[in-house]
Amino acid sequence: MKFRNKLIKEILERYKTIDSIQRLCALAAWDLNTYMPQKAAEDRGLILGKAEVLIKKLILDKDFIKLINKAEKEKNLNDYEKAVVRVLKRRIKILSKLPDKFIEEFNDITNKAQIVWKRAKENNNFKEFSPYLEKIVNLTRKQADYLGYKEHPYDALIDLYEEGWTTKDFENFFEKIKDNLKKIFEDIKNSKNYIEKHPLENEKYDKENMEKLNYEILKILNFDNTRSRLDIAPHPFEESISLNDVRITTWYHEKDFRRSLTATIHEFGHSLYELNIDPELRFTPLQRGVSYGVHESQSRFWENIIGRNVVFLNRIWPICKKYLPFLKKYKFYDFVIYLNIVRPEYIRVESDEVTYHFHIILRFEIEKMFLEGRLKIKEAPEFWNENLKLYLGIKPKNYKEGILQDIHWSMGAIGYFPTYSLGTFLSGIWLEKINEKIGDISKILGKKDGIILIQNWLKENIHRYGSTYTPKELIYKIYKKEFDPTPYFNYLKAKYSKIYKI
Repeated sequence: MKFRNKLIKEILERYKTIDSIQRLCALAAWDLNTYMPQKAAEDRGLILGKAEVLIKKLILDKDFIKLINKAEKEKNLNDYEKAVVRVLKRRIKILSKLPDKFIEEFNDITNKAQIVWKRAKENNNFKEFSPYLEKIVNLTRKQADYLGYKEHPYDALIDLYEEGWTTKDFENFFEKIKDNLKKIFEDIKNSKNYIEKHPLENEKYDKENMEKLNYEILKILNFDNTRSRLDIAPHPFEESISLNDVRITTWYHEKDFRRSLTATIHEFGHSLYELNIDPELRFTPLQRGVSYGVHESQSRFWENIIGRNVVFLNRIWPICKKYLPFLKKYKFYDFVIYLNIVRPEYIRVESDEVTYHFHIILRFEIEKMFLEGRLKIKEAPEFWNENLKLYLGIKPKNYKEGILQDIHWSMGAIGYFPTYSLGTFLSGIWLEKINEKIGDISKILGKKDGIILIQNWLKENIHRYGSTYTPKELIYKIYKKEFDPTPYFNYLKAKYSKIYKI
C-alpha cells in the first residue's frame, strides 16, 4: 500500500474531484481533434476555459492548501507521499500566478486556433493562421510574466513541460549535439549507399489496408484495445483519459506508408507509458508521465530504436507484404533502407534519427525569438525557410511543409519542442541500460517474448512510477549519473555504420 498517511489519504480523496474534471477536459480535447464539428470550436473553448478555472479554484481552495502544507511537515512520508505534496505544490504555485481571465482567454484562443490551423494547413494559407499565432505568442509572453523567471521568459514556459530545465540548459544541450550530428550526417552522405530518394515513397496504398496493417503492428506490440483505441487526426497525438482509457491517433496519406506506420508506433509508445502506471496511483496527481521529455523518450524509443530495428522489421515484413501488395516487388533490404533512410526532410515527424534534431533546434530558436520580440510573426515563415536551408540545405516550397506543419503553436504549446530532442537522447540511455540488464536488444527482439521483456523493463524502471520522481531524479535512479547524450550517439554510430557501411 503506497499511501498510508492519513493527511495524504484525505488530500487524495479531495483530489479525485479535481482529477475527474481534468479527465473530462482531456476527453473534450481529444474530441476537438478527432470528431468535433468545426463550428463547435468557440463553444468548446468557452467550456474548457470555464472548466480550467473551476479546477484552479478547487486546487487553490484554502482548506486544500492547508492540508498540503500540513502534510509537508509530516515525518516518515514515503516517496509516493512526498511526491503527492511536491506535485500539488508545483500546481498551486503555477495556478496561483495565473488570473482566471487569462486562463479563460488562453483556452478560448487556443481552441479556436486549432481549428483555424487545420484549415490553414489544408489551404496552405499562413495569413489565415497568423492572427491567431500572434495572439498566442502575446499570451505566452503574459504567461511567462505571470509565472516569473530568473533569466529568460522562455524559462517559465520550458519548466511547464520539463521540470527543472531552463533555456540555458537546452542551449548547452543543443550546442553539445550539433557537431556530432553534422559529422554523422556527413559520413552517411559520403557513403556509397547514400540515396536521396527511395521508390517506396511513391507507392500508393489503400487506406483500409493500411489501417489493418497498423492494427496488426499494434497487436505485435501488445496494444490493449480494451483500454485504448486508434483514430485519425490531422496531426497524430495521444490523450490519456484515465488509466484504462488512453487513446492514440495516426494519419493516412495517398502514398509513402511509413508516415502512417511510424506515427502509429510513436503514439503507441506514449500510450504504453500511461497504461503501465501503477494502478495504485489512479486518480492521484502521480497518475501521469513525469515530463514531456521522459514521455517523448518512450514514443521515440518505440518509433526508432524498436520500430526501425532490422530484427523487428524482419518480423513485420510478411505482414506488410500482406496488406501492401506492391512490397512484393521489393527486397527486404529495400524495406530496411526505406525505414532508415537518412536525408534532409521538410517535415519534422518524417525526419530520420540524425537530422531530426535540426528541426527542433530551429523551432527552439524561433520560440525564443518570439518571446524576446526579435522575430515578428509575419517574418517567421521566411526565417523558418532560410534557416532550414542553413541547417539542412533544403527550403520548403510551401507553408504546409514549412511553418504550418505542426499543431503545437495552435495549442499554445510554446516550450514543448525542445523536449523531443531531450526525449530522443534519453531513449539512448534506456537502450544502454536494457542492453546491460537484459541483453542485446536485437537478440531480445528475435525472441518470441522479446517485446514483453522490453516492455517489462520499461514498466519496472520508468512507467509504474508515473510522476513520483522528478525527471532528473528518475534519470539518476536508472542511469546512476546525470543526463548524458553519449549513449544515443553510440547507438547512432553503431546502427548506421552497419546500414551505410561508414
